[in-house]
Amino acid sequence: MIRIATFAISCVAGFLCLAASALAHPHVFADARLEVDVAPDGNVTVMRHVWRFDEVFSSTVMLEFDSDTDNKMEVPELEQVASVVTESLAEFNYFQTILVSGESIDVKPVDDMKALFEDGQLIIFFTTHPVTPVNVNSSPSFGVYDPTFYTAIDFPDDSQMVLEGAPSSCSHKMVVPDPDEALAQNQATLTDAFFNDPQGTNWSKLLATRMEISCK
Repeated sequence: MIRIATFAISCVAGFLCLAASALAHPHVFADARLEVDVAPDGNVTVMRHVWRFDEVFSSTVMLEFDSDTDNKMEVPELEQVASVVTESLAEFNYFQTILVSGESIDVKPVDDMKALFEDGQLIIFFTTHPVTPVNVNSSPSFGVYDPTFYTAIDFPDDSQMVLEGAPSSCSHKMVVPDPDEALAQNQATLTDAFFNDPQGTNWSKLLATRMEISCK
């Protein structure tokens, strides 16, 4: 079974390319920004995402999708990239981790993926929406993580996690888990299945770089 695989095959070495066997370290790198918008009723309306990929992976995408080989990405080519990325990420809930009282909330299908190239790097923009209402008073967290370990999505600093529209009584912080510490703290609750196949568990909940919201 190919993991995140559609794009993987297309891009040869590919972003989001994985076979069923787990890989121990990432091969694709992206700097990210997350904006969480809150409506007047306190419910999260949208999460806005921007991912800027490393130059090596970006050049692979250019090579694969630049159909007229003019070393530029025209609109139809960028639309094809966006379409393949959307399809590839869908299997993994778009790398989204939303937790409310320890329970996971999925996101709705993404329909607004955009891609562009800037200074030799692929940048994608998209929004996600929780399938059920998420109120900031429930102390939710919003994380981004590739459960296949193939893609490392990093936030350069806490200014890249933005909370907008929340009541003044609410605050947020960026949490970057330490893998060894997360494993040690949760070892008692991890099953044998995790150690045999960490991709088959909810490890992404523990390792996701996330925005944690708290309201007084």
